[in-house]
Parts: sequence; structure tokens; C-alpha cells
Amino acid sequence: MDWNWTDHTVRHKPPGMLSKLNCYCRRGLSFLFTFSFLGSLMTASIVMDVYDRVKAVFRPSPPRPFAELERTRIKTRTEAEKKVVNDIDYYARLAGLRALPHDVVTDDGFVLQLFRVTDPNVQETSSRYPVLLVHGLLQSAGAFCVNENDSLAFQLCKSGYDVWLGNNRCGFNYKHVEYAYNDPRMWNWDVVDMGTRDIPAFVDYILHHTGHSKLGLVGHSQGTTQAFLVLSKFYTPDLGNKISGFCALAPAVYAGPLVDRPMFKFIRYIPPFLYRLFFGIHAFIPSMLTLRRAIPKSALTYCSYAMFHFLFHWSDTRWDRALEGRMFQFSPVYVSAESMRWWLGRGGFASRRCIFTDDTVSWFDARCPPMAFWIAQKDSLVDGVKLMERIKTSEPDVVVMRQVVVPEYEHLDVLWAADANERVNNGVKEVLWATAYDRSRFQCPTGCEDV
Repeated sequence: MDWNWTDHTVRHKPPGMLSKLNCYCRRGLSFLFTFSFLGSLMTASIVMDVYDRVKAVFRPSPPRPFAELERTRIKTRTEAEKKVVNDIDYYARLAGLRALPHDVVTDDGFVLQLFRVTDPNVQETSSRYPVLLVHGLLQSAGAFCVNENDSLAFQLCKSGYDVWLGNNRCGFNYKHVEYAYNDPRMWNWDVVDMGTRDIPAFVDYILHHTGHSKLGLVGHSQGTTQAFLVLSKFYTPDLGNKISGFCALAPAVYAGPLVDRPMFKFIRYIPPFLYRLFFGIHAFIPSMLTLRRAIPKSALTYCSYAMFHFLFHWSDTRWDRALEGRMFQFSPVYVSAESMRWWLGRGGFASRRCIFTDDTVSWFDARCPPMAFWIAQKDSLVDGVKLMERIKTSEPDVVVMRQVVVPEYEHLDVLWAADANERVNNGVKEVLWATAYDRSRFQCPTGCEDV
């Protein structure tokens, strides 16, 4: 049975003169379409945001649950803490830590960036249990570092873990050992490649660098998709022997009702050749990255939130609004148009409503590591509750360590809510330690003494 997406094996030849000319022509056409598409979305987003603000004047919303906390924090923040930069290490230093980059090369030649979060006051790291965090779609490793001291990456490090943050291929820094930006082969990959190539490359590098044989894995949204794919018996299940436990935040396996919105349906209904004509064989709407470099940071924050709210119906109700500048400094990033087609295109995730092509057989075998789930009940993008039901009824080899459904949370709240440290982070720390191998070799993380 074929478990790969049917069009996943399409490969491009090295570009010759004619193919380069063809590529540039298609990119010109794609630019006109995608720039118009982006402009239309941005206009609609701003109009709806203005409408919502005017409506709130006449029909006030319920009080924000952390309004008092926001006011208190604003009074105590220094100018350095208010600064907005695209620099993970800067925010790590504010938390008394460091985040230094490592280059990792995949087996298909992509150069990935991997950040190691460390405590400069701790010289010996070999006794710290290694943990890899993998971000979501259009995000980057910075998503785990923007909630001040409550950021998941910083909390794990301060409690005693050896924390590594993986940036998927391309991201802000598209690099390949052979291909350049204008080579179509640079962008001929999708979510399956990110799962079966990027995650194993991260895992192998960390284990080689630390000298350990296993690590803990944490994923958010698409990061969980990559992990579920690579750990399934249809791709690279032996990787499960190198992972002691997997924590899935807002797990993206089943689609929620949001994928049926008109702008997403449009992408689903057009055939592949038209999709590639409109969106090109390159980065998905690269003008988004051009725009983010051209406009002031405050305008970027406003436009980014308006767009996210319009497209996904996410809100900042439970966030510290003063931190939104940080949150949107690390997204969007470069992803391939093919990876977005995997999610939204004809025959892809939005059509199947599941990352796997068959829901009638088990996906995992005994090589699968123990899992834990944190599900946002107000998440309309993915259906985590359906996944939990599926695990209970159809996956006898999956050991579930913990399942948490947070009624008030939306998709990004598992990372950015003001109370995420209590609702999510502490539980992640405990599960990672409960599933750790050969614990006598490692120091017990703070707060896990009774685990």
C-alpha cells in the first residue's frame, strides 16, 4: 500500500538555459498572482480588524483574563526587555541563558540551523537530559523563546534539561550544499521530507554531540506532524529507538473545520499544474518575507496579528500583548510552495482531513516511543480530541503518558498563553523525565523530584 502522497516523488532536473528562462517567466507570473493574493488577504485582514475594534466600542468584550498581569509587567520591564529583535540568543540572554547555533546537514543536502540553549553558569552539560523542540508551520525555533521567562525552551533549560531547538529547512536562512535560491530543486520538498529527513538529522547530530543514545522530543503543530510521520511504521519507525518520549502540543493529525474556509478551499480545488503556475516552484509567497523586511516592526506586528486572526480566527486573549512584537518576529519564514500544497492542495491534508491516507489500520508499532498530548479545545485548525479517540481505539502499541485538554486554549496558546507555564510547561518537564532512559546518569530536573 502506498503511504506517500501520490505526487511526492516528482523531481526536477538540474536547470539548463531554457529551463532557467522558463523558471524566471513562471516566477514573474507567480509574483504577480501571489502579490495580489497577499494584498487581498492583507486588505481583508485590516478591514476586519478595524470592524472588530469599532464593534468592541459598542459591544465590549469580556475582561481579558491576564489584564492585571500585563499592567504589572509593563511597569517593571526594562528598555532592553522591550526591544524587539529577530535574535533567539538576545532573548535567551535576557533570561540569563545563551542560545548558540549549530549547522546540521540533512542527507539531501539542506543546511539546517539548530540552537542549543544553555546556562552559562553551568559548565557540565553531560548530566543534563537532552531534549529537541520542533516548531510549527511558518514558524521557527524562536516560537519557543518569546514568552519571557515562561518560554518553554527557557523553562526546560532552567529546570536542568539540555535543550536543542530545531529550525526546519530553509526558514530564515535557506541553505543547501549544492542548490541556490533560483534552482527549482531547492524548493522541491514537502512535510514528508521535513519529517523523514530534518528530524532524523537533528536527532543524530544531538546524540552524536552529547554522546547519549536517546533524547526527548517536543513538537508544536506541524512539528508534531513531522514526528508522527517519521515515527509511523510507514516511514522511519526505527527512529523511535532514539526517542525516549514525545510530547505533542496542539497535535496536527486531523483537520479541524477551519480548512473549509473559502480561501483555503480555493487552493484545494485548483489542479496541481495551476497551483504551480500561480504559486510557482519556489518559496511560498516570498513577498511575505520581503514585506517583513521593508516595514517597521510595529507595523509588522499589527499586520501579522491581523492576518493570523483573519485567516485562523486565533486571538491574543490569553497572551501578554506587550510581547506580540517578539512573537511575530520569528514568523513567517521561507517554506516551499510544495509544502503548502501538501497541507492545502488537491489530494492533500485538507482534502483527506488527516496526515495519513488510511484511517482504518494502525499507524504505529512497538518501536513508537511513549507519547503525551496537550490539546487546545478551541483550536479550529486541527482536531486533537479526534486524535486522542483514535489513539485509544486503534493504536494498541502507543503508550499514552498524559493527555491534557485545555478548554480555554486556542492553537498558539499552548506556547504563548500567559499561564502556559502552569498549564503546559510543567507537565512537559514531568513527562520528559518520566520517559527518560537510564535516569541514574542524569540530574533530576527541578520540579520532577516526585516523578
